[in-house]
Amino acid sequence: MRFENIWIAGTGGTLGASEPVAAAVADGSYSAEAAASTGMVSYARSEEAPPRMAVAAGRQAVKEAEEKGARIGDDTVLLHSHGHFQGIEMWPAACWIARELLGPSLDSMPMTVNAWSNGTLAALDVAAATLTARPDVPSALITLADRFAPPADRWYTSPGMVFGDGAAAGVVTRDTGRLRLRSLVSRTDTVLEGLSRGSEPFRTAPGGQPDMRRRTREFLAAGEVSLKDVHTRTAACTRSVVGRALDEAGVTTDEVDWFLTPFVGRALYRESFVRPLDLTPRNTLHELGLTIGHLGPCDQMYGLDHLLRHDLLSRGDRILVLGTGMGFTFSAAVLTADGV
Repeated sequence: MRFENIWIAGTGGTLGASEPVAAAVADGSYSAEAAASTGMVSYARSEEAPPRMAVAAGRQAVKEAEEKGARIGDDTVLLHSHGHFQGIEMWPAACWIARELLGPSLDSMPMTVNAWSNGTLAALDVAAATLTARPDVPSALITLADRFAPPADRWYTSPGMVFGDGAAAGVVTRDTGRLRLRSLVSRTDTVLEGLSRGSEPFRTAPGGQPDMRRRTREFLAAGEVSLKDVHTRTAACTRSVVGRALDEAGVTTDEVDWFLTPFVGRALYRESFVRPLDLTPRNTLHELGLTIGHLGPCDQMYGLDHLLRHDLLSRGDRILVLGTGMGFTFSAAVLTADGV
């Protein structure tokens, strides 16, 4: 969908402490072969609960947005996204985050947007649609946070990446801001949903830490699709959403100044994002990702905050943002730096 007057007015981000990947290789947590393939240098490891990190990032975003003239109050919609445990079972983290950031009594309903690693663009989609449809809502506050503490396996949960701990936030509004949303499109290939389910039975209670690699092997062994089919289908979806987003924004591939993707290792980045699109990005944050890890749903919003915080954008720069998540969902958005 093309958007005319939707802006990101403020952003925020926070990370855990930087830990060297070499230490994990030395103690046997991560293989030297995997480290060589991903090219991971370090990762972010936090002792902080994800909702607390979300609040820290949210406060940064709110402060910056208010300085830009955005109105944030008890009628602001809060959208929280995560993929992993938030610290307490059966607990609405979004409501606690909203209380900390927006106040004790709200004329809105805090919500969790569960799109796994595609949380940034999923939440941005919901926020943009809400502001477009409801003139009574002045702004939407997006928070995203995850921590992959034990028993989670940050090293091997998903091939080709190392998970890091962190949070990001963004205030979405009309009329004013730093980044203007030009377009956002999504596509889902539900045939690939089984990659993260395998042959797992439905249970009446959580069954402990999942073995995601085993689930993928089970799904492929069932024979519905082959590994080659997976690559073909994901590449087609990636090309589809990027092509549509660029067309709706009126931007060509050659005009893209920054290309933001999930923070994955070198091989996966090349095979999943660069090769299917047949592009040579002018500027990326891929090297940053190799120092902090995949932050669950936070990568793209953290990346936008990094660009703004370090004054890496020039006025009018075009940013192509790509998101993917288990399910299997694919999203792309085009933003322009019209307010930097």
